[in-house]
Amino acid sequence: MGSRNTGTPELLSTLDQGILTLTLNRPEARNAMSDPMLEAMDRELAFAEGSNEVRCVVLQGSGRAFCAGGDVKAMGENPITPSKLDDRVEYQCAIQRATSGRLVAMAKPTMAIIHGPAAGAGFALALACDLRVMARPAFLLTAFASVALSGDFGIGYLLTRLVGTARAREMMFLPERISSDRALDMGLTNWVYEAEDLPKQAAVIARRLASAPPQALGYMKEHLNRALSSEFGPYMDREVRCHIDCSQTADHLEGVRAFAEKRAPLFSGH
Repeated sequence: MGSRNTGTPELLSTLDQGILTLTLNRPEARNAMSDPMLEAMDRELAFAEGSNEVRCVVLQGSGRAFCAGGDVKAMGENPITPSKLDDRVEYQCAIQRATSGRLVAMAKPTMAIIHGPAAGAGFALALACDLRVMARPAFLLTAFASVALSGDFGIGYLLTRLVGTARAREMMFLPERISSDRALDMGLTNWVYEAEDLPKQAAVIARRLASAPPQALGYMKEHLNRALSSEFGPYMDREVRCHIDCSQTADHLEGVRAFAEKRAPLFSGH
């Protein structure tokens, strides 16, 4: 396993067998977001996008929480002054696109491992991942209304698409803890495991993602994102082009041979 220098201890990064694991590392603050953490995430996700070594990205938290979202204590100690308001808006627009936006858009599968609370913008980061796996004691919480904020990091957009407009409004207006089992019923997580089983089970899923054919998964992710906004005809036309492109890859030929030989395929990424 290779550790990467992120430039800050607040985000840890390792690359192992195609899996880039990013660990939010402010356990004393329940991994509340900070500018150094988010800027390091920006750099690591940019690396993941451009590197053939990275086949999937895993996001997790250290200590007892996944991520408490924004640092509410820091907000109280360092309020945004009117003279700095425009600069802060510009900065946050950019950093949200570089983190939540990049997790949604990158042509590689992403997964959040939620072993503890995911609240506010931390919940949004988890929703920005393609897949989520939770421990049974963990919970999800929008939290924004409790501190008179409207929400950021794409929370309303992502929630609406996962649970529908009525449930998203309920969760935003009247924040309540969503248990892991309820999250599974609502479609907010894909799997729930006992806490002691979570690391092993999450590793199995991550290895499956990393061993899958990357071009095919990249196109799949594009299609699934476009399905939310594209008309059906243009969607199908793009689907055909990508499908035929995949048919020209070495990975497709390997998949066909493996099927005929009744063995597991070994996809090279070519």
